[in-house]
Amino acid sequence: MHKAQLTNAQSLRGFLLATFAFLAIFASTAVPIPLYADYQATIGLTTADISNTMFTYLTGVTLTLLLAGRISDSFGRVPVTSLTIMLAIFGCILFLRAESGVDVLAARFVQGLAAGFGMSAVSSLVIDCVGERHLSWGSTVASCGAMFGIMIGSVGVGVLYGMVPDLTVVYGTMILVLAVCLFLVNFVHEPLDRTASLRATIRPRVFVPQDCRRLFAAVAVVYLSTWMVSCFFQSFASPIAYTCFGETSPLAGSVILALVMAPSVLGGPLVQRLDPRRALAAAMVISLGCTAALALAVGARAELAFMGVCAVFSVASGAALATALRMLLLEVNVLQLSAILSSVNLVAYAGSAVTGLVCGALLGATSYAAVFAVMAFVLAAACVFVFSAVRAAPARRKSKRLTLAHFHRKRGTAMPASEDASAGASEDLPAPMLS
Repeated sequence: MHKAQLTNAQSLRGFLLATFAFLAIFASTAVPIPLYADYQATIGLTTADISNTMFTYLTGVTLTLLLAGRISDSFGRVPVTSLTIMLAIFGCILFLRAESGVDVLAARFVQGLAAGFGMSAVSSLVIDCVGERHLSWGSTVASCGAMFGIMIGSVGVGVLYGMVPDLTVVYGTMILVLAVCLFLVNFVHEPLDRTASLRATIRPRVFVPQDCRRLFAAVAVVYLSTWMVSCFFQSFASPIAYTCFGETSPLAGSVILALVMAPSVLGGPLVQRLDPRRALAAAMVISLGCTAALALAVGARAELAFMGVCAVFSVASGAALATALRMLLLEVNVLQLSAILSSVNLVAYAGSAVTGLVCGALLGATSYAAVFAVMAFVLAAACVFVFSAVRAAPARRKSKRLTLAHFHRKRGTAMPASEDASAGASEDLPAPMLS
């Protein structure tokens, strides 16, 4: 497998269109969540069915990441992205035609498959297109784009369904957006000019780079500890607004969820010019402090303070996720991109499922303030582990660095003049090792 050389125009166009598709795919996975009450009234969806929707969704995600996380290395990033969009459309159609709880679970499983391919193939396309010179933007989309897309879908459905309470309009709008993405993705230049064999990409395994085990473990812990808090809000944002702050309108829960999700995309760009290790340390400490502050705000029934802390936590966690992922991608072989992203997200999703069950059980026995306090303790332990792992990770020797321009000169292939100049201007950034 080899990477194609993209021009500046191809890179920018591919990044923007792939990011649009990435956000739309995850927005589609959030569409049915606010509509479960309607399904209960119309098709007799039970509480047990609703509880099982998350299990079927995570099953689809996990199976995809485990069995087919690297399949885009074989078929190409753009074709698999098109397949992912079609799966998202199919999931919306299944929800639109659902007539029983089994139909809803089947539709949610298809959305899990789409999400799994999104976290592997589509996020790989985003990073491949943006290139190493703007890796912070690619890592921000890959690490925080899913949460932002889910927020867009959840809030968008709430607003649209409030104006036009018709499932056909809601899902029809989402299908239309996805169809536009399916058309536009044809204008993305395929970043792989030679692909790997199918046999080499379908072996189920969790890929851990041999030379970066400590750093991979640190990234996994960053994902697990921050997603633990974010996933808790996905399930309990509305109950928190009602139980803790006496809000009866569903808008309050949507606002809390939006504040936890949306600002995360700002974190990566805000710290991209800082030293990565210091930025990661600061982001993790701020995330820890915010989680502890959430416990205090809930206990004091301080709604505005709670919402403000949610926004700060979102920015800090986004900075931690994007920085940690960028640090890992700068140290691994660029051809291992899809394997790395699949493995990191597989660990994050599996861990989030476990922490979600634990937090739900704790909430049944204690209070929201106690759950946030426990999560703050977990984040404190995560900070200690991440600091030690990042500090112990060996820094790359400068003599081992190989920029993309040097790689093409050694191969005897010419780079566009604009690319060569820009690559030379970015000599201060470590480039991925190429083989």
